[in-house]
Amino acid sequence: MQSRTPLTLQSAETRLGSWLEKQAAASLAPQADAAPVRRDMAALLSYVRDNKVVGTQSTGNLPLKAVREITARFVVPPELDFTIGDYVYHVRSEMDLWPLYFLHILAEVGGLARPGRARLWRVTAQGRRFLEAPPLLQAPFLLAVWWHKVNWLVAYPYAGMGDDLPYQFPRAALGDLRRLPVGTAISFKPFADGLIAKTGLRWTAPDSIFATEALRGSVERMVIDVLADFGAVKCRYRKERLGKGTIPRLAGFRITPWGQALLGAVALLGR
Repeated sequence: MQSRTPLTLQSAETRLGSWLEKQAAASLAPQADAAPVRRDMAALLSYVRDNKVVGTQSTGNLPLKAVREITARFVVPPELDFTIGDYVYHVRSEMDLWPLYFLHILAEVGGLARPGRARLWRVTAQGRRFLEAPPLLQAPFLLAVWWHKVNWLVAYPYAGMGDDLPYQFPRAALGDLRRLPVGTAISFKPFADGLIAKTGLRWTAPDSIFATEALRGSVERMVIDVLADFGAVKCRYRKERLGKGTIPRLAGFRITPWGQALLGAVALLGR
């Protein structure tokens, strides 16, 4: 995680003044309200506000009881226990659940909650303000925190990615996405390859046989998957064979009208 100058809801509301009015006039408030990340963040903060939650001694992360109770309130509750063959796997930490860990990062970096090792989690004044804010402000605030304040490699922490992305990577990704026509099917591989080439994104691990796929995977995880959780893109997948079965592979995506507006807000909040 990383954080430079803080982004506050008050400053975001001021800078998005005319943008907020325009999106309300365009009737995009329901799409903002439906954004899974926004709804899940409200569930997380409401739970912490209403319950005594003490961070774990080792990391300050949420205890397993809270993990189960919070994720049960998510728009799409993640699977916490699953069976492979004869073995039953159990989630051992919030870090095993990216949707929840992602919210933890946004809440901490965005100043919405204050976790701590063996300390009580607290919703901050800004977190309380967030819960009272309209969805049209909540959603762009959260995406702007991710875009401008977080090291994206937390979502793709492989040794071959190094410690930092190329400095211009988030800005280039935002520019490329904003230039895409709304509602048009975009092939993922050419989009990812163009962004990789433009920014000089490199795979640095000695074994580079899967470098191309790994770099494309980073674009999918850090950019497209995050936008999908905000309702900004609609993804299309195809099935690819893996061993005796198949796995879904991202084939393409479309920018939604709400996504175009949301990316514009992120650009405004990054100036």
